[in-house]
Amino acid sequence: EPHLILNFIRLQTIILDNVRDKNFHKFFDYLIYLTTLDAITISFVERISSLDIIFSQIFRLSTLKYCKIEYRQLVIDFINYESSSIEYLIINGHLPFSALHNLLCCLPKLQHLSISYLDKFEDYEESNKLSSIQLKYLK
Repeated sequence: EPHLILNFIRLQTIILDNVRDKNFHKFFDYLIYLTTLDAITISFVERISSLDIIFSQIFRLSTLKYCKIEYRQLVIDFINYESSSIEYLIINGHLPFSALHNLLCCLPKLQHLSISYLDKFEDYEESNKLSSIQLKYLK
């Protein structure tokens, strides 16, 4: 049961392995109460129906500094989210190049980014949008 996580209010790091997508977003409603949580690793065992929802939930975790996510996607369509405190983002899965701009716009404190597979870089217009992003902490 997701509410049991509230018994570990001082939790700083959580690793969730072999997660199933079905109703997983409800789990994030409880994670937001873990005010010392600064690192999360999530590995999904099956294809994700909406990665967009997962990222919007992750970005709601205001104390998060490190996020590693592993997935196989069905569809991804990033919209602009609120700013996230994440400094380290590791994505082990396919990410469409068209989604990269909106993702980076939400991560002003980003210091480290790793994406295992960036899809379709040949779109010149999309690559021009990236040049306008200010990532002053990225190393």
